[in-house]
Amino acid sequence: MPKGMSLDEAYATQQQLVELISDGPTAGLKAGMTAPGPQKLFGLTHPLIGSLYSWGRLESGTEFPSRPGVSLECEIGLIVDENGIPTSAGPVIEVPFLSWGNPEDAKGANVAAINVGADRYIVGAFGPLRDDYDSLSVKLTRNGEPVCEASLADALGGPPHALEWMLAEASHRQRSISEGMLLITGACGGIHPAEPGHYIADYGLLGSIEFSVS
Repeated sequence: MPKGMSLDEAYATQQQLVELISDGPTAGLKAGMTAPGPQKLFGLTHPLIGSLYSWGRLESGTEFPSRPGVSLECEIGLIVDENGIPTSAGPVIEVPFLSWGNPEDAKGANVAAINVGADRYIVGAFGPLRDDYDSLSVKLTRNGEPVCEASLADALGGPPHALEWMLAEASHRQRSISEGMLLITGACGGIHPAEPGHYIADYGLLGSIEFSVS
């Protein structure tokens, strides 16, 4: 990674990276580094935004291999129109990939430059956006054993607040919004290594996502 990269330089690099890796228009946007702990670890004081690749979309029931740097995040996704108005919402498991050749490269600007680790994401069933997610939670299990349990308002105060931040940041970073885009709003319950096993993410009233890691 380049030394001393500014955040503006990092986002310019991110845009070039996305253009190289994407197989067409981006599928949407992701909020990353939404919790104070990871922000502090990477020397940040705010979240980051990245782009989702169309080829990264997976459906419930999928299976993929484990490898170092592959993680799991329980999130809520929003489908928006060209004005950023949400038309539906539902559960998403993000499967980011973040691995450093040199541990000293683990810095906030570098995370932005590599598109906030965007890779794959598993999309569940979507329905209407709720006004309040405070009373809802997600429980992720692996082979029946708990991995995490968290409120769906865990990331940036919940999906409606996260959407407001994402749209403002997308405008600031010159990321366009188009009809049918998916916006995933940040990890609820932290980031977890994708260890081999069968997983169920139970979102209660919102349904569930099942997948396996080999």
